[in-house]
Amino acid sequence: MYLFLVGPPGIGKSTVAPILARHFGAAVVELDREIERRARKTCKAVIEDEGMERFRDLESSVLARLQPTPAWMVVDTGGGAPIRDANRARMRQLGLIVGLRGSLDRVTDGIAATMAKRPHQHIAPRDRARSVLSERREAYNDADVTFDVDGATVPEVARAIAAWLVSARGVRIDVAGAERPSRVLIRAGILDHVGPHLADLGWRGRVALVDEARTASRYESAVTRSLASVGLEPITLRVPAGEGAKRLAVAARLWDSLAREGIGRDGGIVALGGGSVGDLAGFVGATYLRGIRVAHIPTTLLAMADAAIGGKTAIDIAAGKNLVGAFHSPDAVFADLTVLATLPARQLSSGLAEVVKSAFLADRDSVAQLGRGLEGVRTGDLGALLAAVTIAAEVKAAIVSQDPREAGIRELLNFGHTMGHAYEAASGYRVTHGEAVAVGMVYATALAELLELTSPALRPQLEQLLLRATLPTRARLPSAVWSFVLRDKKARAGKLRWILPRRIGRFSEVIDVGERTLRAAARIVGDRAA
Repeated sequence: MYLFLVGPPGIGKSTVAPILARHFGAAVVELDREIERRARKTCKAVIEDEGMERFRDLESSVLARLQPTPAWMVVDTGGGAPIRDANRARMRQLGLIVGLRGSLDRVTDGIAATMAKRPHQHIAPRDRARSVLSERREAYNDADVTFDVDGATVPEVARAIAAWLVSARGVRIDVAGAERPSRVLIRAGILDHVGPHLADLGWRGRVALVDEARTASRYESAVTRSLASVGLEPITLRVPAGEGAKRLAVAARLWDSLAREGIGRDGGIVALGGGSVGDLAGFVGATYLRGIRVAHIPTTLLAMADAAIGGKTAIDIAAGKNLVGAFHSPDAVFADLTVLATLPARQLSSGLAEVVKSAFLADRDSVAQLGRGLEGVRTGDLGALLAAVTIAAEVKAAIVSQDPREAGIRELLNFGHTMGHAYEAASGYRVTHGEAVAVGMVYATALAELLELTSPALRPQLEQLLLRATLPTRARLPSAVWSFVLRDKKARAGKLRWILPRRIGRFSEVIDVGERTLRAAARIVGDRAA
């Protein structure tokens, strides 16, 4: 996600950019500096030696070379960067255009302070400001949002932009599904707007709101009000909390309730809760009437970052977790960041395991971004949470869109999960899913080291980030873990498949690793474990 700051020369883009970036743990890209790096001379020298048109070509080239990334980047553009239509089109491909606007006096003062950056500035600053504002009016007006800087301090401008992103605009991520497309909407306060969004998607009639008691006490009334506000008829169906919800008997009770309440294909199921509620409600939605609509309102970081996205649904049976299920894409996922404020610290850390996984699957920029924003996430900062949830959601959405039924590339999302699921089950679910996946990622990286697929430098990077998220990196794996590993649902012809890292952003599937190597990796994970 790129945020391009545009506006007249001297309006304050360079001073706003780093402060805005800190709100999200983002990096800053200075367009002029990138031009100078490529040209191997100052911007002023490029214009003097080769002309303004050559400078504009370099500017366009630098924009074209920016790579899409789930990480957040704040781009400090030059005053003329948005002049070319192609430049603005490229900015929109990569993110949002945020305009800064000021009075003639404000722009005059800014230009007077920056005249030395450009050659041939022989006209008075006020005349230059008047000319720039007139000639570039159309380009500057073509922004996704514009903020006035007159009378505002730099921190105030940055806070206003951050607040708009977190609470007004938010982030929308589209997911291509096997049956239908899905949208993930991430912003603070979206809980109150679920009804209008579902109505826009064509939901009508009766809607079943599936939740558990604790979540219901906090959020059920807001959701039912929102649904009723657009003429939908919500009925509430209560299920047990946690893994206790994911039982066949609970699913059967829901099927009976849906039939009794007259829920049809014009309405659907809204799952309000964590991953277990979402798994159960999605499975019931996939099977009732051979499939009805489902929407998710995840209330944990783990569900926002992973479980609610992608259409995997499941219940547990005695033989193992998630062994009975279906693929059933939700119409929408509504991730309201404000609900994370009440999440216990252990649950928040558990969700961070999936965010760390996504960052390592993505690229170095995403890992660096998470590192910068981690403390903010743990203290409930909404900007840091928006960036973290977006990273995970974008990574998962991109992979699921290419492989909605886990026939190929989607298996990358199982990094850390083969051993993680086994450890979680063998512990009797005393460790959380995120804690188990954290250990599973360390195990997979140790396995990659032993197979000489990755550098020994990778695991310390992973472990450092996990420790900062207050997640475990060591555990004595119970002997029962091996029987659960062998039951892994991703096995083919009795052979286990492991998703192992080669480096950040590059992973491989490895089949049929020998038992000696598997146990050696377990010893590494168990070393110094309590």
